Amino acid sequence: MRAFIITFILLLTISFFFFSGTSEFDEVEAPQRVVTINGNGVEQPAKIDGKVHSLRVKMLGGRLSDIFSDSNAIQLEAAEKIGITPITDLRTAYNLRTPIRKVNTCDAYVVDSLRHSMPYLIPKAADLLAEIGQAFTDTVSARGGKKYKIKVTSVMRTDNTVSSLRKRNRNATTSSCHRFGTTFDISYTRFICCDSSYIVSQADLKNILAEVLYDLRKEGRCYVKYEVKQSCFHITTR
Repeated sequence: MRAFIITFILLLTISFFFFSGTSEFDEVEAPQRVVTINGNGVEQPAKIDGKVHSLRVKMLGGRLSDIFSDSNAIQLEAAEKIGITPITDLRTAYNLRTPIRKVNTCDAYVVDSLRHSMPYLIPKAADLLAEIGQAFTDTVSARGGKKYKIKVTSVMRTDNTVSSLRKRNRNATTSSCHRFGTTFDISYTRFICCDSSYIVSQADLKNILAEVLYDLRKEGRCYVKYEVKQSCFHITTR
């Protein structure tokens, strides 16, 4: 009997390491936080009274931090190639040769209340953001969920907003890809639930967003960095 118990424990241990080693998620998952939007367009916490549902997801074959590891240097090179000349503030944008487009909360995504960036992107980046948001929403629905939206947490930064950010975060770099209007951040812990009657697990929402980004990155459409401290995907258009 003792030998049986020892064998059983060993099998459980091996199974644990096997499955955790092939997981697409990092070890620490943020707690479930569900946000919905009321009739006035204001975000508010959604009540989770019932079951949290799981959706079918695709295994990407590794940790997200390893899969999405495009460095700042790589993204900066792409940003400098197709982006705007960095500006001090929005007033100087009128002299830009490359146009920028305002990105507002829409059917495909929700723009966060931005403190250190401004809701503008070059048209190619704005189109990519809309495509990511729509693909995410469509995929969740196709797999049995209700409507969800991604949340955009950072967009274009000017020299002034970079300076302001560095006062709060010394690790923030002056060589930010966000200064070129080519780059945006999408949270992987904060999703907008448009129907709180059907709550989907945060892990599944995160993985579905990763699937969308994985396909676009594979097509050479963008570079992606999985940011652990900022809890976001840092994305630069190519």
